[in-house]
Amino acid sequence: MRKKTRSVVSGLLIAVASLVALGYAYEEARINMLRFFVGSLAMILIVLAFAALAVTALALLRRLGKLLGKKSADNGDDFPSD
Repeated sequence: MRKKTRSVVSGLLIAVASLVALGYAYEEARINMLRFFVGSLAMILIVLAFAALAVTALALLRRLGKLLGKKSADNGDDFPSD
C-alpha cells in the first residue's frame, strides 16, 4: 500500500474512532450515531464522485487539446502565410 493511501486510511480510522468515543462519552443514542455515519459516508461518496468526474473531464479536455494541436500541426495552420 502506498504511503499516501496508508495516511488517508489511518486518518479515516482515527476520525471514526474519535466519533465513536465521543458518542459513548456523551451517551449519544446509537440511531443518531448511525444516521450521522450514514450521512457522512453519503457526503464522502458524493464528493468522490464529483472529484472523479472532474478528473475525467480534465483528462478528456487535455486529450482533445492534444488531438486538436496535432491536427493543426498536420495541416500547417500554425503559422499562416502572408
